[in-house]
Amino acid sequence: MLPYYKEYYIISTFALNQIIFEILIYADLLLICTLAIVNRINAQNLRTVVVLVESNDRTMEKMGLPQIYHALFVYQIKGFVIFGIFTVFFLTVIYTWQFQESTAKSMKFYLTSLSYFPFPVIYISIISFCFWVTCIKLKFCQLNQLLLSMLTTSISESPLHKRSVKTSNDFENTISSVFRNTRESNGNTSKMRSVKQIHLEIIKIVKVVNDTFGVQVLLLMTMSVIFTTIFLYILYRIVSLDLSTNELMRELISIICWLLIYIPCVLYVNHVCAKTITEATNMGDLVCKLYESSTDKEFRAEIRNFTLQLIQNPVIFTAYGFFNLDHAFIQGVRIHK
Repeated sequence: MLPYYKEYYIISTFALNQIIFEILIYADLLLICTLAIVNRINAQNLRTVVVLVESNDRTMEKMGLPQIYHALFVYQIKGFVIFGIFTVFFLTVIYTWQFQESTAKSMKFYLTSLSYFPFPVIYISIISFCFWVTCIKLKFCQLNQLLLSMLTTSISESPLHKRSVKTSNDFENTISSVFRNTRESNGNTSKMRSVKQIHLEIIKIVKVVNDTFGVQVLLLMTMSVIFTTIFLYILYRIVSLDLSTNELMRELISIICWLLIYIPCVLYVNHVCAKTITEATNMGDLVCKLYESSTDKEFRAEIRNFTLQLIQNPVIFTAYGFFNLDHAFIQGVRIHK
C-alpha cells in the first residue's frame, strides 16, 4: 500500500513529514488490529453493561422516572451525522488536493478511501464509549431533578418558611399540617433510600464501563496526543518557512486534516466525561441542601448515609487507570505542549 502512496500521493517536501506519514499509516493499522482484539476480549463486559443498565432502568421506572431511550437515540443520530459530514469533508479534501495531477480517478478514490479506513473504527470506539458515559449522565440528571423536587417541597414545609408565611389559622389547620408533613417526610425518606440504591447501581455501571473501554480509550488518547503534538510542531515549522501560497496550501491541507481528526477525539471524550462528573457532583450539593432544610431525624440520618456513600464512591472515568478523563486532562496536555 505504501509504495502506491509514494507514487501518487503528495505527502510533503519535508523529510520529517514523510517519515511521520509512514509511521502514521502503520500506527493506524496496528491500532485497528489492537482495537479488534480488545473489543473481542471485552465483549462479555459489554453485555454486562447492557444488563446492568436495563436493570437500573427498571428500578428507576418503578420510582416514576421516565426512560431515556429517546434521548440516547437522538444522541447517536447526532454523532453519526457529524461523523458523516466530517467524512465527506475529509475525503473531498484529500481527493482534491493530495494527489498528483496525473493520478487516475479510480486510483484517487481507492487511495483516499484506504487512507480514511482506520478512522471509522476509531470514531465508532469513541462514540460507543461516550454513548454509555452520556447514558450515565442522563441518569444522574434524572436523580438530580428528583432531589430538586424533594428540596423544593422540603423548603416549603420547613419551620422557617412556615413562620414567614404564617397567618392566624385555626387549630384544625395546624393539626392537618402536622399529619401532612409527617406523610411527606416518610415519603422523602423512602425516596432517599431508593435514590441511594440507584446511585450504587450507577456506580457499578461506571466501573464496568471503565473496565470495558479502558484499554481502547488509553490507546486512542495516547495516539491522539502524540500525533497532535507532532503535527503541531510540523505545522509550526511549515508556517515559519517562506513558501508560496500553493506550496503552503499543499503542505497545510494534510496536516490540518489530521489535526481535525485527533484533536476532537481528545476534547470530546474528556468533555463528555467531565459533564457526567459534574452531574454526579451536583447530586452531592443537592443532598447537602436537603439535609440543611429538613428537620426529620430519620430523613437526616438517611441523608448522612447517602453523603458517606457519595464520598466513598466518586464518579471517575479513567483510561485503564493511567489517567483520569476530564477537563484537567485537557489542561494538562495543553500545559505540557
